[in-house]
Amino acid sequence: MRAYAHPFYWREASLCVPALPLLMTAGILLGQVGPAAVAVGSAFAVGFGASRDLGGRRWAAMRTALIGMTLATLIGSTFGAHLVVIAALAFLAAAVAAALVLIDEDLWWVCLQVVIALLVSAAYAGPPSQAFGRAGLVLAGGALQILIIAVLARVFPQASARLPRSTGVLPSPPRLVLSHGARAGLSVALALVAATALKLGNSYWAPMTAMLVLRPGLRQTRLRGVARLGGTLGGAIAAMAYVALFGEAPWLLAIGVTLSAGAAFALQKAHYSLLTFAITATVVLLTTLGHGGVVANSEHRLWATILGGAIALGAAAILPHRPRRPVCDLSLTPAEHPGQADHRTGDAARE
Repeated sequence: MRAYAHPFYWREASLCVPALPLLMTAGILLGQVGPAAVAVGSAFAVGFGASRDLGGRRWAAMRTALIGMTLATLIGSTFGAHLVVIAALAFLAAAVAAALVLIDEDLWWVCLQVVIALLVSAAYAGPPSQAFGRAGLVLAGGALQILIIAVLARVFPQASARLPRSTGVLPSPPRLVLSHGARAGLSVALALVAATALKLGNSYWAPMTAMLVLRPGLRQTRLRGVARLGGTLGGAIAAMAYVALFGEAPWLLAIGVTLSAGAAFALQKAHYSLLTFAITATVVLLTTLGHGGVVANSEHRLWATILGGAIALGAAAILPHRPRRPVCDLSLTPAEHPGQADHRTGDAARE
């Protein structure tokens, strides 16, 4: 188990956690838990960018992701009621993100947050006032996270370095990059349509899973799917156990969210199943804080993971890639990560 949890970046995680309880406390005191949860989800997603940079600019990954998430939220909330439109947009965004996984891990992470924000916000489409309000919450939560991290990084510089990069990516043929992007776009669009047709609760979790599980090779996809399913099941059970022991009082749920989110930040370079465990527990508890129903939320997460993973595995089997050289798996962080929050919960995507 110790090997699975290694490395554990507790110092770096300590920079990313404070914004979450601060936002939840404000929401509880003001009686605005739902809106606060949206901001918390944004802060949770943006916080994973503290481990990255763009072009040597230390906080550029977080800033760029936040801008993209805000715009994607505005677009998704505006056009989410039109399935054909949102499926087409999801296809394009997912295709770009999948192509970037073979090129640059930091750009991939930024694009992944945009995809997740689009998918989540599309599930809660509404009039322009609602779309702008939701986008404003995403912007506010992410901006507060960046501000707090930047301030704490000056106070504790030993905790502010970016985390080690993945081992790197060997150059991939353009044909592989394009075909993997197209396959991922199709998988995400199909998962979105299927989850909508099946009327799954929190249906956006299915295309998110397809996006995160699909890898260039069938074996990679299979291993990643199993790891995600195991982590999701374990995290959902842990969240239900927490609520069974301590109840659904907002303050106690906020403590649970803080602890599980801190674990997710610290484990983002550890084994993928353990990272998924921590992210799932965070998302389910945050959903419960915003709306209640921990068992239903856990079931939604599990069924969506099964559907999205099955579609990704099917795509990898039917349309296999056989790269001439190994491709490094860059996608070690969430997205549920985890990106965005729904109107009730702050569902992080960034998975």
